Amino acid sequence: MVVLLGPAWSTEAAPLIDQGRFPLGVESATLSNARRLAPLVNSGTAHARYYLLHAVVASGFPAALGETDALAAGRDRVRRAEVVLAAASLRHAAAHPDEHAAPLPYRDPHGTRVIAERLGSGLIDVPSSAAEYSSQTGGFLSVYRGAEIEAGLLDSANGTLLPGSVALPESELAAVRSLITWAAEDQLSTDQLDQVLPGACLCQVRSGNERDLLSAILFGTDGDLVPAPRAVQQARARTAATARLVLHAHDGQDPYIGTRLAMTQLCYTSERLAQLSDPRLLDWALSWRGALLRNASVTAWRWLWWWLTECLAEKPRSREALGEALAEALVASAGHDGNVVKSLTTDLPPHREGDCIRDVEGDLLYPNGAESDDPWAYVQVLALGARRLPELTGPELRSFTEFGELGPSYVRNLLENAGRLSVAEFGRDLVDRLLRQAMEISHRRVRWEAGRLRIPTRLREVGEVLDLAGTEGSVAPGLRLERMRQILEELGYLTLDNDALAVRRWIE
Repeated sequence: MVVLLGPAWSTEAAPLIDQGRFPLGVESATLSNARRLAPLVNSGTAHARYYLLHAVVASGFPAALGETDALAAGRDRVRRAEVVLAAASLRHAAAHPDEHAAPLPYRDPHGTRVIAERLGSGLIDVPSSAAEYSSQTGGFLSVYRGAEIEAGLLDSANGTLLPGSVALPESELAAVRSLITWAAEDQLSTDQLDQVLPGACLCQVRSGNERDLLSAILFGTDGDLVPAPRAVQQARARTAATARLVLHAHDGQDPYIGTRLAMTQLCYTSERLAQLSDPRLLDWALSWRGALLRNASVTAWRWLWWWLTECLAEKPRSREALGEALAEALVASAGHDGNVVKSLTTDLPPHREGDCIRDVEGDLLYPNGAESDDPWAYVQVLALGARRLPELTGPELRSFTEFGELGPSYVRNLLENAGRLSVAEFGRDLVDRLLRQAMEISHRRVRWEAGRLRIPTRLREVGEVLDLAGTEGSVAPGLRLERMRQILEELGYLTLDNDALAVRRWIE
């Protein structure tokens, strides 16, 4: 008889280890805020034209639920068309640099590494390039799919490739349809690519019909051009409001400024907020203020977990030894082993200046513009979040308290219960809490697959020793802001003027 005792952390490297994402579950707050505030872009939507490409393939090569052959054919056409789009864009940049150039350079198309190498030989083998340029079944369709569903371009049913509720005007799609036609060829020479230039290049969305079409799809400009159901109209309005803020944030700024920092400077400063003439846009800016503050806390949690896993990657150790490692690091950085709550209360710089919020979190997480590797800085950021909790109201409070693991209320209670702990004792207690949190999250995500329980975690506990399978990432959680800026650059809203960013046209 086999007795199943229930899920536990794996003691084998394979096949139970699934190396799951977001081990503490804290990122859900950032993901929810981003989905609400910028629903029609995501962290992977690097180029506006792919929205049109995928929508046209879904219309011309539809696959309903259960139509596996049709779905495979549609995905294959997406992959081949993405290869042609990348090849045409790279060819245009190389053969016609003056025609392709722009004040703000275009980002490389998807699959550049593979396609550029093939293009150098003078001949693109489309099937083999389509098989190699992306590891995903449908190329970059899955990356864009969520945003395209929200935009009404694709049907939401899983396992399908079907048009959504929004119909695109046929008269505006000639260039994209030519890409799909050329994708049926097995080989394309540079001479053949030259025949479809410049129309097939990504740079063409900065002007002309596609610019206006994509602006209507993403921001709701020219409402009669692309009619949409009410839910899609609302998604466009939310995306447009964020786009307007990004334009305000970057106008007149150094071109090398990051969008997170530019939005922070806008949304935290009362003088700049007062310049927003639309009161609805002011409320949206306050929503973004709360989202940015919460994302700082989420980043601190993620980096604290990354710091712990780096200790394990360096040397597998027991829970107690890991707790001791954090305790020693916190004491060394704090400069003492006194009361942790007193230290977190008195050692932090002021976090407000009148009606303005000071970006103390940013200073702690990114000292001198570089990512911090100091766990005490992470703890300080978390403590700041708890201090800000009673100071926020309205839209900023809603975003700041978005549902997610280990939120500001959790940290407030954690510090209330740590009133008698020293810095070192707090570090040991924190390690124990985070290990239990990671175990709880992995158990929630356990699934039965191929006759075995799969537990998504990189941690293994063998006896009393914790070990790591693979590595944890340290990339800060994203709020889609950089992708929004990129889309605005591509569509010609944001440009460069006298070495500073400038708004060429506003979203009306």
